[in-house]
Amino acid sequence: MTTAVMYDSSGFITAVRTGRASAVEIDAQASGQSYLLTEDDIDLDRFYVNVSENELVEYPSKPSEAHVFNFTSASWELDLTEAKSLAWNRIKRDRDQDEFGEFVWNTHTFQCDEASQRRIQGAVQLAQLDSTTSIDWTLADNSTETFNSVELKQIGQALAAHVDSCHVKARGLRNQINAAQNEAELELITW
Repeated sequence: MTTAVMYDSSGFITAVRTGRASAVEIDAQASGQSYLLTEDDIDLDRFYVNVSENELVEYPSKPSEAHVFNFTSASWELDLTEAKSLAWNRIKRDRDQDEFGEFVWNTHTFQCDEASQRRIQGAVQLAQLDSTTSIDWTLADNSTETFNSVELKQIGQALAAHVDSCHVKARGLRNQINAAQNEAELELITW
């Protein structure tokens, strides 16, 4: 079997056609692109063409998802915009883990996943409607405590403060990401 590797002027492989040598060469010529023939199986994600030598070359290891290959220098270069986007996605993931993890009020640790936040908000609403409200609450460690309406409102305030602090911190980190000038500065930005 013969493989025709069609490529653009930079060396990026645009198509691969495998089959009988004569049919493959006819298809390659008909494509109107530069091409080379080989007997090897070619993985588009692993190879490019060195245009000046008209030969297949394996990409070097990609340093990160934010790197793009520069065919002229035959090396990976950082795409700072993509690196910033990836850093922001990492921060948002960490923010969400913190926001929907746990928070503490008056030495009591509460779960604050989305369902728990809705339950707390419901209890706060009930406490606002009825000042005699008293609820037995299961805490993050599965122990149970009884909270009155004043305490439930304070727990709701603590939850709101926790969520707000997560977003304030994330906004500050986003500003740092936007100001970063290189990969080393981005790597220093952590939750």
